[in-house]
Amino acid sequence: MIRPSWLLCALAVPLLASCSPPPGRYQEATVSTSDGRLCFGVPDTRETRSGPPEIVAIGVSAVGQSLYPMWKRIFMEEKRPKRTLPPDQCIPYASGPAPAPPLQVGTYYQVLLSGTTPGGPDNGGAGEKRVFIACFHLHQAADGSELKPVVLNCYKAR
Repeated sequence: MIRPSWLLCALAVPLLASCSPPPGRYQEATVSTSDGRLCFGVPDTRETRSGPPEIVAIGVSAVGQSLYPMWKRIFMEEKRPKRTLPPDQCIPYASGPAPAPPLQVGTYYQVLLSGTTPGGPDNGGAGEKRVFIACFHLHQAADGSELKPVVLNCYKAR
């Protein structure tokens, strides 16, 4: 006789396993400066070098306020070709049609880039969802001339 608890466990394990995201879906975004502007990108990995992801949206929010980005850009809404992002390029903060408030020293921020990998033979021709996340704050140089990003572990920044 099969015990009901074993049956429940046998049914629940595959369901629970399917709830976890596939490996590689969430990756660390890069935060840097380019021409004196804060800039966000994707990590330099074999995957991003061989097929740069198509970025569909980017948003910057104060840590803990990720549902309410202070600046966002949704590339699907813009009438332009797809926005692929190789690891040697980045998207500047406040670029595009949406206005963006200045970022403040002492505030912790989170950037989220959402996109897909290009389809290829190893994934059946279908792209896979990718989310690139980084937390950061700004550090001002001693002479007050420049703000530099300092990347943090998102779990410790909360």
